[in-house]
Amino acid sequence: MNILVTNDDGIDSPGIWSLAEAMSRLGDTLIAAPSSQQSGVGTSLSLHSGMSISEVSSRIKGVHAHAIGGTPSDCVIIGLRRLAQGHIDLLASGINFGANLGRDILYSGTVMPTLQGHFRNIPSIALSLDIKRDQEPRFDVAAMVARFIASSIKEGEIPVGSILNVNVPNLPKEQIKGVVATRAASSAYQRLSNKQSGDDARYSTERSKIAEEDLEEGTDIWAIAMGYISITPIRIEVTDHKAIATLNEYVLRADKDMFEDK
Repeated sequence: MNILVTNDDGIDSPGIWSLAEAMSRLGDTLIAAPSSQQSGVGTSLSLHSGMSISEVSSRIKGVHAHAIGGTPSDCVIIGLRRLAQGHIDLLASGINFGANLGRDILYSGTVMPTLQGHFRNIPSIALSLDIKRDQEPRFDVAAMVARFIASSIKEGEIPVGSILNVNVPNLPKEQIKGVVATRAASSAYQRLSNKQSGDDARYSTERSKIAEEDLEEGTDIWAIAMGYISITPIRIEVTDHKAIATLNEYVLRADKDMFEDK
C-alpha cells in the first residue's frame, strides 16, 4: 500500500509526523507538506508563482519527506505527479491542530486538499484533533484512529467513494465515548470576533461556544461536543441537479425573448 501524507500546518507540525508514523505501519509512506503554515487556504492553488521542493530530514525510518513552498493542494498534486514512486493507494491529510467541522470544512486547508485524491478515485481521509486552548494535544490517540480507519480501507471494510472527514476529541482514549457516522452541521464552528485596540479594529477567528440545546444531533459538531469521534463522508457535487428542470423552463423563455428577432 502506497500512502501520501499531507497537512496544512506545515512540515514541522508534530501532527503530520504522528500521522505519517501511523501510516508507515500500513505501507510505504511519502510526506509532501507545505514549508509553512497554510491553514484556511481551502482548495487554493499556486497558479502564478513558482514552488520550491526540498527533501527534508525524516523523523521516521523509511519515510521520505518533502517541504513544498505552496498550498496543501499544491503538495498533493506534486506528491502524486512528481514525488510518488508508483500509484498512491491512500491520501491522508492531518493531523490538524484543531477541529474541522460544519461549514468550516469548505475553507479547511486540511480537508479540501483531499479533493485532489478524491477526483482521482484515491481513497482520501482528513484527520483533525479538537484541541482547546492550553491543552496538550493527544496526537497519539488521533494517530491510532487514523491507523484503524486506514487499515479498514485497506481491507475493504469501508466504502471509499467519499472523503472521510474525521474529527477526534482531545481526550484520553478511555474517555472517548465511541465513534459515530455524522453529517456536516449546517452551522459554522468558527466565528469572527472583533477586538478593538485604540483606533484600530483587529479581528481574529475563534471557536464558537454552542449551547448543548442548540446542537443538531447527528452532526459532526454535536458528536465532538458529546465526546465522540466523528466520521463524516463528503462528496463534492458541483451541479444542482434539482434546479435543472426549473432552469430549463427559464432558458426556453429567455432563448425566445433574446433571439426571436435574430
